[in-house]
Amino acid sequence: MELFTVWTHTDGNQESDRFYQVVKSRNKGLHMSRRGFRFTFRQLENKVAWTCKGTESNPAFESFLPCVYSIMASAIADYIIEVKEWGMLDLILANACSLLEKEDTEQIRSMVHSLLKDDGPRGRMKRHGKLSALLEKDFMELRVINLEGLIQFRLNAYKKELEEIVDYAMEEFWADRQYEEFMGLLKYFVFFQESKVPLVHVLHQGGHDFTILDSSMVPIPTPDGDDIIVEMPGIELEMEVEDRIVSTLISISPASIILHTDDEHTPIVRTLLHIFEDKMKLSRLFPGQDVQK
Repeated sequence: MELFTVWTHTDGNQESDRFYQVVKSRNKGLHMSRRGFRFTFRQLENKVAWTCKGTESNPAFESFLPCVYSIMASAIADYIIEVKEWGMLDLILANACSLLEKEDTEQIRSMVHSLLKDDGPRGRMKRHGKLSALLEKDFMELRVINLEGLIQFRLNAYKKELEEIVDYAMEEFWADRQYEEFMGLLKYFVFFQESKVPLVHVLHQGGHDFTILDSSMVPIPTPDGDDIIVEMPGIELEMEVEDRIVSTLISISPASIILHTDDEHTPIVRTLLHIFEDKMKLSRLFPGQDVQK
């Protein structure tokens, strides 16, 4: 008797070959015919199908039937992840990014790609496991399975997983956008701020640890709060700054800053250089090593 047929539309020979191989490779060495099962592959233009028939009178049929469902579910899960997943993600992205510019959508798509890559085998295994469980249930319930219909109407838990990936990428995108805008504001305020002191030295002691010295190498007290007040003609803005060194330097408002560090590539140092631009110069010299005054 016919147990099930699973079929799909393909876009070229590469997808057709992959649909053939995912099932063929899973059945290799399992002696399906001896256990009462026979798999047949068919292709008609851009449609491909696997059909499984079983012989109930075979002694091994009943005990091995759950394994057949599991094997097919795992194989088709591989195919969906490899061939169909990005099409599903693009549909989710199209809905989520419908009001965004094309460049922004492409940036979020790239972030989704990075998230999937960073997840690596563990993330893929998680999605594969969820998808396999859904497919196994469908193979037991349905005689004819069309993958496109299945994806659209039944694989909701798997689609939810993909939607969460896109949602996370969107959150990262907006966080990055807000950060860029915030950095732009800080640069704007720093540019227009009146200088209060001619020069300070900033000693980077690793991580987020800094000491600020005046031009005479006397430590400058660090304000207790993280809030800063930036004043320009007609504007007074209170801002919360995550890194105390940034808020302190903006409060002191020096005309020139010499940043002494041996790690100019650390994120906080790059942030300082980005905000203070021409006001800040790098030096690898520390006090006692002919520091400029």
